[in-house]
Amino acid sequence: MFTGLISASATLVALEKKNRPVLTLRAALKKPLSVGDSVAVDGVCLTVIERKKDLLRFNLAAPTLKLANFQDRPVGSALNIELPLTLSDPLGGHMVSGHIDGTVRLRSLNKSDGNSRFTFTFREREWRKFIVARGSVALNGVSLTVAEVSASWFAVELIPQTLATTNLRLLRVGERVNIELDLIGKYLFNFQKHK
Repeated sequence: MFTGLISASATLVALEKKNRPVLTLRAALKKPLSVGDSVAVDGVCLTVIERKKDLLRFNLAAPTLKLANFQDRPVGSALNIELPLTLSDPLGGHMVSGHIDGTVRLRSLNKSDGNSRFTFTFREREWRKFIVARGSVALNGVSLTVAEVSASWFAVELIPQTLATTNLRLLRVGERVNIELDLIGKYLFNFQKHK
């Protein structure tokens, strides 16, 4: 389980697309990681399969490779990293599982010295019921509050601190971003649907 508060940045070293796709990244983390540990990489919960100094390797399942934006990212891209929540950690963002729903595309951005507004489009119409104004979404693993929502797009406002410490500052219009819809909303909808 994660909170959507990014703890570090990593650099994409390689994405090997073979029988078992492998993602390799470089990250200087304060906490030592071992094989088998979970890490959220741009919002996707992955398991460490190998660690050599600051290099980390992860297998990617076929659904993960299909749903996430990793194939869009060139070598050298900045990746958001979050280590899992422990029972003693404060829940500063919102509950994030690391099981993304897919991607959204950046429609427009308006950066300023104050808050910056980013608008994203989504094609999956069924997502609309999980995106509510003042609700939560995780974009590339970053916990954000929805400022405005329409039938096919939503907007978020990023404070300067979030913009400075995550890879969202590097986004360009048209790029795809990993999204995890609100976990509690999905569970409540599923419970109500099957009641």
